Amino acid sequence: MTLPLLDQRPRFRPADLSRLTARVFAAYGVPPEDARLAAEVLIDADLSGIESHGIAHLPWHPGYAPGFKRGLINPRPEVKVLRDSPVAATWDADGGLGVLVATKAMHACMAKAETTGIGMLAVTNGRHFGAAGYYARLAAERDMIGMAMCNVPPLAVASGSLDRAYGTNPIAFGAPVADDHPFLLDIATTAVAGGKLEIAQRQGKPIPPGWAVDAAGDDTADPTILRQGGALQPLGSYVETSSHKGYGLGIMVDILTGVLPGMGSAIFEGARMQGWWFAAWRIDAFRDAVEFKADMKQMVDHLRSLRPRPGVQAVLVPGDPEARAIEERARLGIPLDPETVEQLTALAGELSIEMPSALS
Repeated sequence: MTLPLLDQRPRFRPADLSRLTARVFAAYGVPPEDARLAAEVLIDADLSGIESHGIAHLPWHPGYAPGFKRGLINPRPEVKVLRDSPVAATWDADGGLGVLVATKAMHACMAKAETTGIGMLAVTNGRHFGAAGYYARLAAERDMIGMAMCNVPPLAVASGSLDRAYGTNPIAFGAPVADDHPFLLDIATTAVAGGKLEIAQRQGKPIPPGWAVDAAGDDTADPTILRQGGALQPLGSYVETSSHKGYGLGIMVDILTGVLPGMGSAIFEGARMQGWWFAAWRIDAFRDAVEFKADMKQMVDHLRSLRPRPGVQAVLVPGDPEARAIEERARLGIPLDPETVEQLTALAGELSIEMPSALS
């Protein structure tokens, strides 16, 4: 997370960006209440400091405005329940706006958990659903353990290969903690999310070794390499540093989110569809929830007390960077790159929507 005093980018009120996003969705035919909910999910990524999945995607990512224009996203989907049981279900998302249908799917998953103790949903025919951690956190905020995954068209090489084999295929896991923010793990199974390269490109910065390779399999500093036949590296980066682990986890996600709901592996399905998988466990189905959260608090406090390496300010727990970003950005505003401001302004003008002003 960039320190506020060092971040000189223009900042915007979260509520203003949320209203702008909701108006854009509504302009493309999304019902007003659905547009508001979807906007909340997208802006939550920026609030949490996850700029790789936030409003910067709205003007150009096929999961948002361009997807509506090209008919790739259904603004009023009729979600179909393909299979259903007390603990599990499979849905067809009907090509609906990903951040919207995924939120509804996670709520349906939690409703099953409320009744039976556990709920799982697999979804086919989905679209880009933003930051996976949002959905896991929904469960953690209701005294549940939550998980969320999605598959992505191939962007990363298989471990030891020159060829693309799987996408960023994120895994998110959330659990409640007494008197603290949830433990929230949200990771790509590649070395970094593809959005990290987008940020580097917007800011004119090179990428470090281990993130991506060119078509010959060599390390590259070029953030545009994915458009030139290159690929992301698996989590672990190299065979010598255990890239088989990220590769294996990525294929596991593809099985749960693609093969399980009947969509098939994203390797073969191209760039249009995504599959999702959600799970929620009610803690009191296993043990007393208050005692669980107290044990969690003891654990995370111990982890934060560990000695940091030289040059590291403090040992963090998954969820700490997001919680700090939320506190800072709710107070000072969400910073946006100038290129993003320019693209949003153009989109707003195209739709006759007022672009909010930056904070002074």
